[in-house]
Amino acid sequence: MQEEYTSQVEEYTEEIEPQVVRPVEEIQPQVTDESFFQTMKNELNRDVKFSEEEMAALREKFENEKIEYANGDKNTQAKLEAGVVQTGERMFNAEEFRKSLASLCDHESGIGHSPTEKLANYTNDVVSIVNGENEVVYKDNMPGFKLPSIMGSESSDGWKSFNEIEDLVKDRYVDETSKSSVKTLIDDSSRQAGNIQLGEDATFNFQKEYNNMLEKVIETGDIKSLATDKIFGNRVFQDDLMKSIKIGKYTDMGLTEAQVMELDPTKDGKISHEDAVEITSRILRDDDMLKNYLADYYTKAMEQNYYNNLNPDVRKAQQTKVNKSQETQESATSGKKPTPSWLKGGTIIDGKFVPSTKQV
Repeated sequence: MQEEYTSQVEEYTEEIEPQVVRPVEEIQPQVTDESFFQTMKNELNRDVKFSEEEMAALREKFENEKIEYANGDKNTQAKLEAGVVQTGERMFNAEEFRKSLASLCDHESGIGHSPTEKLANYTNDVVSIVNGENEVVYKDNMPGFKLPSIMGSESSDGWKSFNEIEDLVKDRYVDETSKSSVKTLIDDSSRQAGNIQLGEDATFNFQKEYNNMLEKVIETGDIKSLATDKIFGNRVFQDDLMKSIKIGKYTDMGLTEAQVMELDPTKDGKISHEDAVEITSRILRDDDMLKNYLADYYTKAMEQNYYNNLNPDVRKAQQTKVNKSQETQESATSGKKPTPSWLKGGTIIDGKFVPSTKQV
């Protein structure tokens, strides 16, 4: 029920503002990225029109006040005039905010490719505000909304002001600064690779670049964005991590089998899809663990681009060098002893065994 205008608020007040009635989209239990963006698009394309019911309610309100105005003194008349202005302003502000919020969450905004991932439990709140299902609530003359997702948490009534809701969305935008920094590091590394000449050392210094990535990007950036947004190309760390865990190639992401099994919620030695989802979620919730894996992930992307940009002859020579190094290491760690001479074969000359000099 609409409350009467109060010129001064002496104590806590909560007012439900009259709304523009419009067809309301049904909120599905599970909002998808596609349906989320469609809701934003629909609002941005919607013309603000007052329904007959809304206009009738306003006419009735003002007709009743007209009699009071005619019989009232100057103070009463001033109060009623201010009430008319306030009603109009509040209705306009509610509509303007929905348009503004839709623009902040549109696919061309900075929210990223997966708003449901970024907004998480706030997803339905944002949708219900934009499509008009959630009504404006004034608290001490400040407009806002009650968000069902946080009602009751830490004794909260769930109310957030317009500004707080806008900040909530903007705080989940893609970290463009970190995105640019990752691109710069990868581009610089690729450029350096292209300048290496045949005969020069073309080894990628992984540890140095890892430390560089960790200190200059990961430690200073928004790790939530670095983990869930498209930072380079169409690759997303979270998606790649979950996929690698599911197919058993988690070592590509810097994880060991022991670490994966330790994070496995079922401890049954097998990784199901549900296990992969939970393991990924646990890693994303542990900032220290996540930072290390992010640094490893983006450094490996840099390494791949580095070797891809080597001159073909340089890359071939480098691969030969690596292969020889691996063979040497394998030989050194294989535990083989020199083959005894009597196992090498030979011939009998004048009744004596003469070993062959040829290796078998």
